[in-house]
Formats: sequence, structure tokens, C-alpha cells
Amino acid sequence: MTREEILINSIWTSGKMNVYSEFFQKEVRLDLLTSNYNLKNTEKIISERFVQAINDFLNLPVESSPLIKKLLYKHCLECCENTSFGFDTLDGETETQANLREFGISNEENAFEKSYIDHIVVDESEQSNNRFVRISFYPVWEEEHGCELIMKNGIVLDYFGESGTYIGQFDYD
Repeated sequence: MTREEILINSIWTSGKMNVYSEFFQKEVRLDLLTSNYNLKNTEKIISERFVQAINDFLNLPVESSPLIKKLLYKHCLECCENTSFGFDTLDGETETQANLREFGISNEENAFEKSYIDHIVVDESEQSNNRFVRISFYPVWEEEHGCELIMKNGIVLDYFGESGTYIGQFDYD
């Protein structure tokens, strides 16, 4: 078997590319999970719905900013309340307050500033008519598992507490 035969006959399901996000003012990696295809059958690599999902992210409106900040802060509070990070508490301070102090988080703006977008995932499921984008952050309070914000049909919905979200739970109309 030749290299070309292997390339042509292999099943491909993912790709990566970098794009510049005006919203985040930086280049962001896109992880593209497409329907199965091979180089003999390229017409199904990406659908119009898939293209629109990428553009949903690229055209993320500035009006989404308050909700994104709120969701990241909510995730931060949840993590700081439920996780012992081992920080020393000051007199009269709870462990949650110590966590927030050590991470430098006191409001939604701080949470956003300390949440570093890593990549987005566009996942095309043939079982859904909706467009989904997972915006993956690795904030200072959760650098191991991250936090994903879920966009559905161009609208930010909610967060999920770690990378690898099962998107089907958001597939309701």
C-alpha cells in the first residue's frame, strides 16, 4: 500500500485550525470534530451547519460579555466553595474567602480576566439539528479540568465544569 492510498482511504474525523477572535482579541485554536469522511468522499467533510457554528464563535457579540463573565464567576465560586486548595485562612475568613483572595477574584470582571481561553470545539453531530460550540477556558482556579462555556445556535447558554462536555445534555429546544 502506498502513502497516497493510505491517505485517500483513511477515515478522518477531526482537524485543527487557528482563527483570530475579535471578541477575545487573540488567536484561538479550533478543534473541529466532523462527520466521518475520507479523501475519496470529501463532500461531507463539513456541512453548512458546521460552517455556521464556526461563524457563531467568530461573530460572538459583545452583548454576550456580561453573561460570559457571570458564568465564569459562577464557576469560580462553585470551585472555591467545593475545593480545598490548601491556602491559609486569615482570622475570621472562610476557606472559600481564602481561595478567592489567593486567586485574586472578587467579582465577575476579575473572573473573566483570570480565565484564559484555550480553544474551542465545534462538534457536528448528525443526530442534532442544533449548532454547538464549546469554548474551553483554563482559569486560575481550575487549571486541571478547565471550564467550558456552551454556545447553541450562536447563543451562550451555560457553563460546564470541565473540558469534554457531553453536548447532548444541551440539545433541547
